Amino acid sequence: MEGNFQTHLTSGQFAKVLGISKDTLFHYDRLGILSPEFTAENGYRYYSINQIDVFKVIAILKELEMPLKEIKEYLKKRSPHAFIALLDKEEKLLNSKIKQLQKMKSIILEKKRITQAATEIISADIVMEKNNEEFLVITEADPYTNDKSIYDSMIKHEKYLNIYSIEASHSVGWMRNTKRVLANEPFNYDYLFTRVSKDSNFSNFQREKGTYLIAYHTEGYSSVSETYDRIVKYAKDKNIEVEGFFYEDVLLDDLSVRGYEEYLIKISVRISKM
Repeated sequence: MEGNFQTHLTSGQFAKVLGISKDTLFHYDRLGILSPEFTAENGYRYYSINQIDVFKVIAILKELEMPLKEIKEYLKKRSPHAFIALLDKEEKLLNSKIKQLQKMKSIILEKKRITQAATEIISADIVMEKNNEEFLVITEADPYTNDKSIYDSMIKHEKYLNIYSIEASHSVGWMRNTKRVLANEPFNYDYLFTRVSKDSNFSNFQREKGTYLIAYHTEGYSSVSETYDRIVKYAKDKNIEVEGFFYEDVLLDDLSVRGYEEYLIKISVRISKM
């Protein structure tokens, strides 16, 4: 077959335009997925410039994890209607991937924001901070007996999130009933929580807007109760009444520090009266 060399490219030129190797073209040719439009008498293989779009679509299908074998089978039976059906199917898969990527991006951005804010914390003092209302998904914590009860509570919470497909970019936190803390009852958690957006259909608890006492614990989980005691003493000395729950957030975890003893933990509780 003879071609118009003004509208055809050698395999090297074609590969260069697409930013791929000639080996990829040879592989696709051997599989019968995309072959040169003609081969000249001198053995040079020529592709039509119209095949550029064909290759791009094939590359997209491959990127969407469609096996080359399936792409080949489609090309054997190709038709406009079959092409529309194929693109419709791949569009749905792509939308699903985009949604998953957006979720991943949200988690990364939130982790980045929290970690950056944590590196800027310089005060070891207890401070007051005004917070807006927050919407939470909470699950009941198992009574604390040992580390296993903590893990069991976390697994139960994660299962709850998965069952209801709750997508959240925030890490899991812990809640302790203020009355029990003030009564100096044995250390125990009441709930686990995950923050969700205001529009979430799965929020089952609302953290109230108000002024909160904030303290940061830097001595690791094994001594976290000391910071609770510090807040209680501060409130008593300042004649401050607190209510609701203590909220415990891990700001720096194993992603940025080495081990539990280097975690940065934020503990907050709402002020009811001063």
